[in-house]
Amino acid sequence: MSRIIIIICFILFSPAFVLINAQEKFTPEWSFGINGGMTLSKIGFDSQSRVPQSNLRQSTGGLTARYISENHFGLVGELNYSMRGWQEKTDTSYLNRYARSLVYLELPVMTQLYFNIGKRVRLLFNVGPQISYFLNDKTLEREEYDAKPYYNLPVQRRFDYGIKGGAGLEIRTGIGSFILDGNYYFGLSDIFNNTRADIFQASHNQVIGVRLTYLVRSKTKTFIFF
Repeated sequence: MSRIIIIICFILFSPAFVLINAQEKFTPEWSFGINGGMTLSKIGFDSQSRVPQSNLRQSTGGLTARYISENHFGLVGELNYSMRGWQEKTDTSYLNRYARSLVYLELPVMTQLYFNIGKRVRLLFNVGPQISYFLNDKTLEREEYDAKPYYNLPVQRRFDYGIKGGAGLEIRTGIGSFILDGNYYFGLSDIFNNTRADIFQASHNQVIGVRLTYLVRSKTKTFIFF
């Protein structure tokens, strides 16, 4: 009888021992790689004159580093060359055509939460602060008819900061991880001066991004799924 009880207890509690053992074997993981994709950007203008816009489509790319410190939690840092800006919408009541590209070097540091939805597939959620530095700009399109005074206005505030967040899917393979994600950046600073005497009282970056990231896990670290 006692042997039967021991066998039953072993069957009931063995999954818990396996889980505990797997948790104990978890090792933090470093990954490094590259990313690239597309940006859709606008500028959040606040002024007396209307500035109708459509999304300006450009590109972005850079380096990515990720540290998974525990199950379902990690940190992601990036150094990206990002093209933003705005494109003014053309319609019958607004005859101008104007588009300007703004190039930034950006550094987001985001918390990453992930959930396994398969043996090799994860659902990712990222959110965190981002700082950026304006490098240069370029006028992509300009119609001189009824040109606005801000067409020649240079970027007056080179430093930019805000909040970045997004979600994506990661596929983990033997040669590394492939991540497809969408993200949104909301700038909390302005690119132009914003006093009452200035043209704009607000002019913050708003960027939607779609990217593909490739990460290679450090060979000195291991990760055990359970």
